[in-house]
Amino acid sequence: MSVPHQFKSISAQGTASTHRADIGEIWRFAGTCGPVGVVIFALSLAACGTAVAPDIAPAGNRGFAGVAASEEPRATMAGRDVILAGGNAADAAAAMGMVLAVTLPSRAGLGGGGACVVHDAAKGRSEVLEFLSAEPSSSPMLARGLAALQVRYGTKSWSSAVAPAEKAARFGFTVSKTLADDLNQHGATLMVDATALGVFLDRRRQFLIAGADVRFPQLADTLSKLRTEGATALTSVPPVWSTMTLTDMNGYVLMSRTAAPSAASTGATGFVVGDKNGLAVACELSMGAAFGTGDMAHGYLSASRLNGDDLAPLIVKDAIYGQAVLMIAASGSQASALSKVAFQDWLKDAKPYDDVRANLQSAASPDLEQSFTSVLCHTGLGVIGSDCRSLSDLRGLGLGLTFAPENEGKRR
Repeated sequence: MSVPHQFKSISAQGTASTHRADIGEIWRFAGTCGPVGVVIFALSLAACGTAVAPDIAPAGNRGFAGVAASEEPRATMAGRDVILAGGNAADAAAAMGMVLAVTLPSRAGLGGGGACVVHDAAKGRSEVLEFLSAEPSSSPMLARGLAALQVRYGTKSWSSAVAPAEKAARFGFTVSKTLADDLNQHGATLMVDATALGVFLDRRRQFLIAGADVRFPQLADTLSKLRTEGATALTSVPPVWSTMTLTDMNGYVLMSRTAAPSAASTGATGFVVGDKNGLAVACELSMGAAFGTGDMAHGYLSASRLNGDDLAPLIVKDAIYGQAVLMIAASGSQASALSKVAFQDWLKDAKPYDDVRANLQSAASPDLEQSFTSVLCHTGLGVIGSDCRSLSDLRGLGLGLTFAPENEGKRR
C-alpha cells in the first residue's frame, strides 16, 4: 500500500480538520483578535473562533507563487523558475523531472519511469499517472509520462519543460553530493558499458566526486530532438491515467496510488511542487535500480525492471475545502511508515520541524536507501501558500523552496 495500513479507505467525505498549530509554522496577519490575528485555513481558531474559507482568503494568494522540493537542488530551482515565468505546477513538474534525468541519472532518466499524484483544487480533480514498464527498457518512458502530465494540466509549451534539462546536459553541471554518493556505492553497475565509464570516470579513472564538472552531449542531442519534435518523437510505453485510492482520516483525505509494499528501490527519487492556484503534484521516479542496467548505448541509461510497487507519491487534502495540505513523494518498503509519521506528527499534531525530521529518520530503516520528500501547507496550498514548509531529503542533501512572485518586492 502507498499509505499506512492503519488508514481506512472510504469515500472523500469527512468533517473539518482540527489541530494545534506550532507557532513557528503558521502565517500571521494583523487583525482585531489580539496583537496578531492568526489565519488558519479549515482549522478551528481558539483565539478568534473563526476560520478562513477559500472564497474569503487573501485575494490572489498574494506574496506566494509556489513551492517546490526535491532531492537535487537544480531540479528544485528549475521548478521555481518555471512557475515564476508564468507556468503552473504541472509545467514545473515536467521541468523538474527532465532535469533530474540529467543531474541525477542514478535515480531518474529518460529510460526510467515513475508515478505521479495530481490534485487540482480549483477544478476538484485528482488523478494518478503511471509511466512504467515491467521489463528493462531504453525507451524514453519518462519523457512520455511527463509530457502527458503537462498536456493534461500545464499551460506552457513542452519545449519550455525540456530546455533546462537540455542546457544542463549540453553545457554541463557540477556533480551533487547525492550523485557522488550513488557513484561511490553503486558505480560497479556502470562497469558493463564503456560509454558510461567514459562519462562517469575522471582523468584518474576514478568515479566523479561532488563538485566535479560533467556533460552529456549525446543526451543533449536526444533532448533537443524531444524539445523540437515532442515527447512522441521516440517510441515509448504509453502513460496510464487512473483513479486513485481515497482514505479518510478525520477531516483529511489521503490521495494515493494503489500499490503493494515491496523491497526498497535504490534507484528512485521524488519531488513535489505546488502553485498559488492550488494545483499540487507529487511524483516518484525510478530507474529500477541505481543506474538502471548500466547500459548507456543510447546516450542515457537504460532502466532495470520497473514494477513500481514501491513508488508511493501521496497528496493529503482538507476534506471540506479540498485544498492540498500535505504532499509526499516516497519510495521503498518504509514509504508507508514514513508517510504515516509525516501525516500524524507534522500535519495533525503540528510537532516542531526538527522533531518531525528526527522521527522520520528513526522510522527509516538504516540499511535501506529511502527516497522521501515532503511539503506541508497548514493553511492550504491555494489559500495562503506562504506558510508552506518543505522537507526535501532525509539526508539533508536536497532543496525545498517556498517563493514569492518576482515582482512582489516592487509592488510593496
